[in-house]
Amino acid sequence: VLEAGEGVEAVKAFRQHRDDICCVVCDLIMPRMDGWETLAAIRTLSHDIPFILSSGYDKEQAMAGDHFEWPQAFLGKPYKLKDLNDSIRSALANKAESKN
Repeated sequence: VLEAGEGVEAVKAFRQHRDDICCVVCDLIMPRMDGWETLAAIRTLSHDIPFILSSGYDKEQAMAGDHFEWPQAFLGKPYKLKDLNDSIRSALANKAESKN
């Protein structure tokens, strides 16, 4: 597990460790670069990386708008370890399905 305090830092960490990363979990609201911007930047580096967007906003509100890239899963806060596990499994499964 790698940790980043905000989006710019997350993209930098992804660049440095992309071969070791199999999934990204990212908060929607962050300083400097929000979750949508982080998703777009990371997808330019790896177009099929499974991405989970997390937020305290409800799913409808968090996922509203037109976006060029979309996450494989949404994880509402607060969440439990089981919820995180389920979201990761879902994101990885969605990646596998999109390759078929």
